[in-house]
Amino acid sequence: MKHTLHALRLALTVALAIAAPAALAQGAYPSKPVRLITQFPPGGGTDIVARLISPKLAEAFGQQFVVENRVGAAGNIGADFVAKSAPDGYTILVGNNTIVTNPAVQKTPFDVVKDFDPIAIVGATAVALAVHPSLPAKSVQELIALAKKERGKLTYSSCGTGTAMHLAAELLKQLAKIDMVHVPYKGCGPAIADGIAGQVPILFNTITNTYPQAQGGRLRILALASSTRSPVDASLPTIAEAGFAGFDADIWFGFLAPAGTPKEIVNRLNAELSRIIQLPDIQERMKVQLFSTRTSTPEQFAKIIQSDLAQWSKLVKDANLQLD
Repeated sequence: MKHTLHALRLALTVALAIAAPAALAQGAYPSKPVRLITQFPPGGGTDIVARLISPKLAEAFGQQFVVENRVGAAGNIGADFVAKSAPDGYTILVGNNTIVTNPAVQKTPFDVVKDFDPIAIVGATAVALAVHPSLPAKSVQELIALAKKERGKLTYSSCGTGTAMHLAAELLKQLAKIDMVHVPYKGCGPAIADGIAGQVPILFNTITNTYPQAQGGRLRILALASSTRSPVDASLPTIAEAGFAGFDADIWFGFLAPAGTPKEIVNRLNAELSRIIQLPDIQERMKVQLFSTRTSTPEQFAKIIQSDLAQWSKLVKDANLQLD
């Protein structure tokens, strides 16, 4: 009997020893600093979003959320690093829709659908269609009419082949049945500089870059490639309003975890991000950066990724786009 009781006690002790770490891990997340990996250099939109939200996450969870920039290969290096990280909630990607547009135009080392567990979308910034003041077009329809008249002669710039700006332009070309010559730049800054100089008079660039120039009279924004008007300036029309219902080429920002991350961690992060993005100070600071705020469930975010991937992959195939 004594041996039986001893055996039972020993078995119970072993069982508790095994169960305790698991229970502790579930209840104590995060028990160490969390790495927020951004795909792009400091100062860019994605980095700004990460650094804006990370202190609020630290406050909410009582643990550090450290922003780390892993740049290169148009954002693929940072995304791939997270995709191959342990799915324990301690390495999170703060990315933008390049994780969808990149696979649409080139082979990537990760599968955006299979290798990530989407957590939440937190914001977006608009792609703007702008022109040099010397160009006579003052609306999307006037630009289309001009492009049809000067078929194949008008040039437009983007921030690079395969970027959201390039794909937005190609989508308009396809829907409007117009032909314009693409001039890709290695970044949005050089494209803006040549746009202001009038060298490439049509620009598909971010509202962050074009809006201040338009306010100074150096560029004219014709429309935004968004589904709705921007809360930053509701006077700016959308391309959709010009007769292209459903036209949406926003650059969104979101948080994603490696596939297989415990659902309870994903849900906790989603709940906090959804709360944080509604805070008045965060709303105001996002607006100052010309970003709109958004929220989503993990399931809604997953559907957006799948829908965007299908849309841009089809566009790339139909337009026979090739990386330069």
